[in-house]
Amino acid sequence: MDLPLHIFEERYQDMIGECLEKDAPFGVVLIKEGLEVGAPADPERIGTSTRILRSEVLDQGRMNIMTKGQQRFEIEEIVQRVPYVVGRVRFLVDIEGEGCAELLPQINDEYVALVRNLTALTGGYTSRVDIPEDPIELSYAIAANLEMEPHLRQSLLVTETAATRLFDLIPLLKQGNEELLERIAKQNPFQGPRLN
Repeated sequence: MDLPLHIFEERYQDMIGECLEKDAPFGVVLIKEGLEVGAPADPERIGTSTRILRSEVLDQGRMNIMTKGQQRFEIEEIVQRVPYVVGRVRFLVDIEGEGCAELLPQINDEYVALVRNLTALTGGYTSRVDIPEDPIELSYAIAANLEMEPHLRQSLLVTETAATRLFDLIPLLKQGNEELLERIAKQNPFQGPRLN
């Protein structure tokens, strides 16, 4: 998924500067213990390599960057903790898994509803929704569009197969669509269903 970041700590300004200079990715990992700012925290074991798409340098070396997740990895060893955590990682292969075909009709319908509800929330309408054909890509597209607590995102990231991830996403998709419909109704209580 796309991830906009505001970089303000000097140690991360240095890290991002090096990534930009070398056109290199960096890792994004959820914090398991510790604080986001200040001393290095203990990361979760599974994270995502992330590529910088755009950057904007602000005053005092601060930066706004737009990044995109690329590939899951597992931290095998932490080799440095200061000034920021550096680890030796093993990239994980995404596997489709068994049972995707049976899940796709239901998951596709819910995903189309999600995209339409997200568009309606901003006052728009879409008649065509592009659904990724690859179950792995579809599972990540759904996760990127759903509002979720970080621990739920982490549990989906750790999931080894797209089939399991899609199965786990079905109730989250249904709940997300229900919440979006409620928000749409509150935002515009007089708007009825659209007719074409």
